[in-house]
Amino acid sequence: MEIKELFQKHTLTCLAGGFVLGLLACGVGSAMLHITGTPEFCGNCHSMKLEAATFAESSHREQDCAECHLPHENAVVYLAEKGRSGMVDMYHEVLRDYPARIKLSENGRQIVNSNCMRCHSAAMEGVRVGTGAKDTSDCMKCHSRIAHGSNHLEGGIKVE
Repeated sequence: MEIKELFQKHTLTCLAGGFVLGLLACGVGSAMLHITGTPEFCGNCHSMKLEAATFAESSHREQDCAECHLPHENAVVYLAEKGRSGMVDMYHEVLRDYPARIKLSENGRQIVNSNCMRCHSAAMEGVRVGTGAKDTSDCMKCHSRIAHGSNHLEGGIKVE
């Protein structure tokens, strides 16, 4: 029996099977996107163990790493940055060339800053930050130690 005949005889079965496979692919993909943004996943890498340990003691410990470290403008930007930053992290993890104290890049700092405002915009409504036309409000200037502490031995500022 040819493939064309097989599909014609079993059209409904093939459509249902394709639908189930599509749902399965979407479910697995969604689960993988979530899992790869959790502190447990990120903390598995040798270079991120101390960051994960300090984060576990912080006031933001209920959040996923992706909540702060990935942009949330739209799905395309989110996925593109997740892929790019994941590849960079993997590259440095394989080479074991991360510094002892990992620092945010300027791009990473901008992403974290915009996510601070995404979650805390209501608290910031009446607050004026910066002066003049060039308002360079930067949450990280004063609050950089909230999630990871001032050194690897302390876990950020607790505000409970």
